[in-house]
Amino acid sequence: MLNNDYFNVSGDGVFYTIQGEGISMGKPACFLRLCVCNLKCIWCDTRYAWDAKLPEFWNEKQKWSIEETKERIITAWTCTNKKVEKRLVITGGEPLLQKSSIETLIKLMPDWTVEIETNGTVMPSEYLLERCQFNCSPKLENSGNLRQARINENVLRAINKANSIFKFVVNNTNDLDEIENDFIKPLKLNIDKIIIMPQGKTSLEVSENAQKVVETVKVKGYRLLGRLHCDIWGAKRKV
Repeated sequence: MLNNDYFNVSGDGVFYTIQGEGISMGKPACFLRLCVCNLKCIWCDTRYAWDAKLPEFWNEKQKWSIEETKERIITAWTCTNKKVEKRLVITGGEPLLQKSSIETLIKLMPDWTVEIETNGTVMPSEYLLERCQFNCSPKLENSGNLRQARINENVLRAINKANSIFKFVVNNTNDLDEIENDFIKPLKLNIDKIIIMPQGKTSLEVSENAQKVVETVKVKGYRLLGRLHCDIWGAKRKV
């Protein structure tokens, strides 16, 4: 794990937008994008947050103290409606590589709703499992990662018991068979938590992949959701 006295942050840092994916889609949220990841997905749209071969990774990587990070998040939240819950989405990279810092941060922000986006390979602390919503995106063969690197059954079982959803990135119906055979059946994942998200960095690409799987999704009874931020802004960063 990384040093727990500060955060390793990508160039996106903190930004205020709407949640574009998953069960909280459309809700206002501050994002904290951390860098470094233990997987290397071939279709990843945030390679600059972890790929050391990219100049952006080295040029944009920053170290923020936990207190500085908190203040940046509070400043970024510009919603004027006091009745709206303050939502923090911690993303990456793989955020749980910095789980000690995350735990320290959110203990300083007790009035915030916190979502952690994770690939499901790093075990959260008991505190995080009780405190946060987990948007877990287990990686399929289509990610290009080796099976032993991308599937940690103990972690997935623990997240399944917590406040969580499982968001699977798919290209075709073969991916749906893989989800059922490698995840849902052996790990007894809660079907109500399953979200199918077509792979794509643009609205058109997401739509094309959605059309490939929608009929099978209807038969399986899963939930199919797109990527709202791609519909609005395309592949633009910090949105």
